[in-house]
Amino acid sequence: MLIWKQKIKKEDRGTVAIELAIILPVLLLLFVGMFDISNFIFCRNKMNRTAQELSNVITRDNLTKPQLDSILQGANLLAEPFNFQTSGKVIVTSISKQDPSKPPAIMWQDSYPSGATGSKVTNMNALPGNLLLGTGETIIVTEVFYTYQPTFPGYVLQSDQTALYALAVKVPRKGSMITLPNS
Repeated sequence: MLIWKQKIKKEDRGTVAIELAIILPVLLLLFVGMFDISNFIFCRNKMNRTAQELSNVITRDNLTKPQLDSILQGANLLAEPFNFQTSGKVIVTSISKQDPSKPPAIMWQDSYPSGATGSKVTNMNALPGNLLLGTGETIIVTEVFYTYQPTFPGYVLQSDQTALYALAVKVPRKGSMITLPNS
């Protein structure tokens, strides 16, 4: 009986390899999931920052359409390392209340890439953040849309979780920005 117990004690070679073989797939799945989720959170934060920065630069002074188009193209640089050129769009809207008896109205809208549609700012009776505009007040709404492509689609993030939306609302600092001249 004593010899048999000693044999069992001596035959423990390879147990670490077996334990590693059991636990390694689980660790890899956890690592891949954490990578995908952290990359998604980073992308969401990057798009929020892109909307805020674009809105900040746009509201500094009255702009012409060519100047605004140049600023909107900067979204490509602000959104790096994400490929904004193929998966993103920016829509900037000027909303103003000129007549006290009427609701606020869209004064102008511009987008990058040019012709982008899908703005969520359409109902002037329900402005973002339930803002109320007084007569003669203007706000600039910057919307950033981005379609995030997970590194491992369907593993952690489902396809309906990949559309990102960021919104920034600011008041023009100089001028009213009611019009967007072509030159």
